[in-house]
Amino acid sequence: MMSLALLKAMEINMPHPHGWFNGSVAFAVCVAVLPMVRHLAARWQLHDPPGPLKIHKLPTSRLGGVALGCGLVAGISVAGSALYSHAWNFYLALWLIWSTGLADDLWELSPAARLAAQFAAGLLLSRTQWNLTILGNPFLDAIATCLFVVVFVNAFNFIDGADGLAAGITGTVTLGYVILYSGQAGSVGATVAWSLLGSCLAFLLFNFPPAKIFMGDSGSTMMGFLVAFLGLDFYRVHHSIGTHLLLPLVFAGIPLLDFLLAVIRRLRKRTSPFSGDRQHFYDLLLQQGWAARPVAVTAYLATASLVFGGWLCDQLNWLLAMIVLVVLFLSMFLMAVRLGSLR
Repeated sequence: MMSLALLKAMEINMPHPHGWFNGSVAFAVCVAVLPMVRHLAARWQLHDPPGPLKIHKLPTSRLGGVALGCGLVAGISVAGSALYSHAWNFYLALWLIWSTGLADDLWELSPAARLAAQFAAGLLLSRTQWNLTILGNPFLDAIATCLFVVVFVNAFNFIDGADGLAAGITGTVTLGYVILYSGQAGSVGATVAWSLLGSCLAFLLFNFPPAKIFMGDSGSTMMGFLVAFLGLDFYRVHHSIGTHLLLPLVFAGIPLLDFLLAVIRRLRKRTSPFSGDRQHFYDLLLQQGWAARPVAVTAYLATASLVFGGWLCDQLNWLLAMIVLVVLFLSMFLMAVRLGSLR
């Protein structure tokens, strides 16, 4: 009990590092570890081979999620006790997502095993202050938290199909949260957002087209989990159901819409929602002759516009926010359908 009281006192009295410091540490560690991961992957022949559902022509390491994980944990950990009160639940959930993704990269787990781990991670968060409280029933709120985590994890995993896409989109979304948390140095949200942003920028040095390494499922699912966590932290601060409810969904609008279209498309084909295909928006653009870099940059700009739209939704009244939301997503939906996302 005395040690617990001492740690809590330290949490109150210790100065917290500024968010940019967390981001810098995450960036530096990720940049330092990535070459080592590439070297070990080449030595042990741990590569993602070309195939019918792949767009790369040469075997490429897909263990970049190892370096991303190291950078993220380093960046978050230098915050000291900012996550102390619920650290075990958060870190265990993060480890569960990362390790399951890594196992899938190495041995190809079944969709059921991956989903079980994702629901377990959501359940761990539901036992903390980051549990959703929008339904007014503890059991239903826990289910909603689990579903929120699972959807985000898979949505960001689905967009990791072209060079620089997942890291760039995640970095742009996270930049939106960094701006939201400006002036809140030491808060949990700012710590995670800055650490994730630093890791994304570091990874893009090796992953922007042409990619030298892939993040794999360990990286993409971890990014989805942390973006979901940032959304849950935003809801924790803004309890009321209103325009605040829209911001995390709009920020991540491109991955979420691509995920929704993929699920609809595969269910119409009477196949598993987790069966792969090459009809994501980036696949269709590449098939029309776009190069990988313009696809990536276009996705970044579209995400940035949604981040700005999400900020507007948070500032406007409910009616105006809904109009902005409908216009944004209807435009994106029609463009995706016109490309052939539902064929």
